Amino acid sequence: MFELKPVQDDGLSAYFDNLWKDYRAEFIEAGFSTEYADENIESSKKQYFPKDKLAPGNFLFYAFNDGVKVGKLWLCSVEREGKTEWSVYDIETFDGFRGKGFGRSIMIEAENFVRSKNGASISLSVFGNNIVARKLYDSLHYETIRVGMKKNLD
Repeated sequence: MFELKPVQDDGLSAYFDNLWKDYRAEFIEAGFSTEYADENIESSKKQYFPKDKLAPGNFLFYAFNDGVKVGKLWLCSVEREGKTEWSVYDIETFDGFRGKGFGRSIMIEAENFVRSKNGASISLSVFGNNIVARKLYDSLHYETIRVGMKKNLD
């Protein structure tokens, strides 16, 4: 059986410690400077995990398949112009479980969770070099709403 289980309070620090390390590496791999990555992470820490507490509107989950932890998910809701907007801030299928449909299962459960909270849509951002994730989101009918582009001149 596949299910999402909320990250308990005593597991939040470990979740975020791993997240910031991975997020930094993704920024650098995508071509951003280490300084930019570090600034972005520090800003995110203050906004989403102030004083080692999860900010309101944020939901962290681990994904389990038959009791085995196979991935993680971070959803965030924000009120804008009288509507609640939902976003996927982090999703990962752990090493050893990739390519087995768990990423798709996590996304489907994310959509089910947002629906259970009366959410009408869900958005996400993905680095351009993450082809596997982009193919997954395309197959789930996510639409591209914005594209950022960069050319290195050196």
